[in-house]
Amino acid sequence: MKRNSPVLPESSLRDFVARLFVARGMSRSAGEAVARVLVWADLRGGDTHGVSRIAHYFGMIDKGALKPAAEPSLRVDFGALAAFDAQGAAGPVAMLTALDAAETRARAHGIGLALVGGATHAGAMGCYAEAAAREGFAALVIAAGPPLMAYHGARIPSVSTAPMAIAVPGGPDGVILLDMASSRISNGALKNAKRDGKPLPEGAALDAQGEATTDAAKADVLLPVGGPKGAGFALMVECLTSLLAGAPILSRMLGEGKKGHGQNATIILIDIARLRGPQDFTADVDALAEIVGRLPLAAGAEAIRLPGERGARLARERARDGVPVSPKIWAELVELAAAHNVAVPETA
Repeated sequence: MKRNSPVLPESSLRDFVARLFVARGMSRSAGEAVARVLVWADLRGGDTHGVSRIAHYFGMIDKGALKPAAEPSLRVDFGALAAFDAQGAAGPVAMLTALDAAETRARAHGIGLALVGGATHAGAMGCYAEAAAREGFAALVIAAGPPLMAYHGARIPSVSTAPMAIAVPGGPDGVILLDMASSRISNGALKNAKRDGKPLPEGAALDAQGEATTDAAKADVLLPVGGPKGAGFALMVECLTSLLAGAPILSRMLGEGKKGHGQNATIILIDIARLRGPQDFTADVDALAEIVGRLPLAAGAEAIRLPGERGARLARERARDGVPVSPKIWAELVELAAAHNVAVPETA
C-alpha cells in the first residue's frame, strides 16, 4: 500500500461500507454483515477481498445477480445438518446466517454442518473460520464458485479457485488460521495486477491461447497450486459444496454453456468441549506453535511463521493505526458514494 493511501479507523470504514450497501437497498444489518467481512480482509492485508470488491458487488446488483433485499431460506434442518438457499443474497449475509446455524448445531450435537447454495461472492473464508474458532470451535470452511482456474492438463477455465479456511483456538494470537485458495494466486490478485499493471509470478496463469504468461493484461486462466493436487482439490470442493447443496455450478457452466456467477459453501464446526477440555486443547496448540516457531531455519529463511500470523499482526497494527485504502480504490468508493448520496468519512 502506498504511503499516500487514505487511512480510516476500522469503525469508520465499516460504517461507510455499510451505508454504501444500505443505499443500494440492503437492510442496515445486511450492510453491516458485508462491511464486517470486507473490512476484516483489509485489516489483515487481504486487499483482494476487501473494499476493493465493492464496485464489483455493485455491478452484480445492477445485473440482478446480487439481490440486496434477499434473505437466506432454511431448506434442510436435520439434527447437526442445515442447508440454506441464499436466494441471491449477498454472500456475507448468507455465510454469517449459516455460521450461526452451524454454531447452534455444534453446541447441541458436538458437530454442526451448514451448507449454503445460491449465494454470491462471500469474501474471505478466513473471516468465518476465525470467528468460529474464537467461540471455541475447530472450523473448516470451503467454497466453490465459477470456473476461473484450469483443471490440471486443461487450458481453459474449468474449476473454481476453491478457497478454504481452517481455524482452531490457541497460539500466540488466540487463533491459528489457514486461509488459502487452490490457485497459485487468487482471482482478486489477478484483477488487482491487471488494474495496476503489475507482472504475475511464474506459473500463475495462462493466456487465452493456453500459453503460460506473467503479463497480467494477457492472463485469462489461473493455474492450480501443486498441479494435479490443487486441481483435484478444487473438483472435490465442487462435490462437497455445490452438489451437496443441489446448486451445481461447473456442470451447468461448462457442460450446458450457461452463464452465471455464484458461490456455494460448506461450514463444518466441531465443539472442542465435547471432546476434551478446551483449555487443555489450546495448551496443546500453544505448545505445538512454540515448537514450530523454534524450528531451525532453512537457508534464506528469515523467520518461521504460523498460518495467519502475518495477517494477525497486521490486523492489530491497523486496528490501532487505521486501515489504508489504495488511492485507486478510494477514488472508486468516493465516486460510488457521490452517485448514491452517501457521505464520505474523513481520512488521514
